[in-house]
Amino acid sequence: MAQSTSSFKNYYEVLRVRPYDSPELIRASFLAQMKRWHPDRFHNSDADLRRTADQRAKLLNEAREYLLDAARKSEYDALFAARFPRRFEKLSTRERPKSREPVITPEGLAEPAAAPYARNPYEPFTFRWMDFACRIRPRTGRVIFNLSHFLDRNPDCEVRLRLAHNMEWTAFSRRRIYAAQYHSDVALVEMQGRYVSANGRVKFSKPVRKTVIVTKFAAAMQERERILAQQRAQCNRMAAMKIVVAVIGGACLCLNFCRQFDFLNPLLLILT
Repeated sequence: MAQSTSSFKNYYEVLRVRPYDSPELIRASFLAQMKRWHPDRFHNSDADLRRTADQRAKLLNEAREYLLDAARKSEYDALFAARFPRRFEKLSTRERPKSREPVITPEGLAEPAAAPYARNPYEPFTFRWMDFACRIRPRTGRVIFNLSHFLDRNPDCEVRLRLAHNMEWTAFSRRRIYAAQYHSDVALVEMQGRYVSANGRVKFSKPVRKTVIVTKFAAAMQERERILAQQRAQCNRMAAMKIVVAVIGGACLCLNFCRQFDFLNPLLLILT
């Protein structure tokens, strides 16, 4: 068997099936998982998300090769039962587990996550999974945004988007799919989350940016650098203005403090 016991992987948890499931059900589960994690869906995502999708697709293909081949499945089940007898016995019962996202442990065995997104109401709120997916449709000239993963991990939040830095934000909502029309080679897309607590306090997340390249890569990257340079210059101007205001305010406070002492009056008269 190609897979050694030191790098054992639970392919049943990968495909979310059981040892007694039929090949048809295993194949259908594989297709459903592959449709979700196919690398082509993450073509315009960041490098980390693309790497995760590639690893997940590779793991799904490995699971299909083992579980849809009768001989390899029999050998795999024997190794599974010998290495993890309790786990294999639990998988082999007819009681269906709850559908939960698997997590790879250091041993390589996939274990179900124990409610990773349950939030304690007494803890301060923090945003999770600050990312979104986008796809380009050249025929219609539209960009489709998928915010399902963010909203799944932040069910109490609302989201807004804007296609370019010089366009208006959409209204905050819990919509999972957005569609926007593009008219240029690049759009520096931004997403922002908002959380409203029970007492009415509002918390905004930092905007998450992505570069959507529509046609020309070189022109798109130049436009992106120009937009980022403008935004950096604006931030620098605001920082310089804050420093000037702080210096003037400190000087005024010092003068008011000095006027309270009579022995400094002669010095103040000389200076003024």
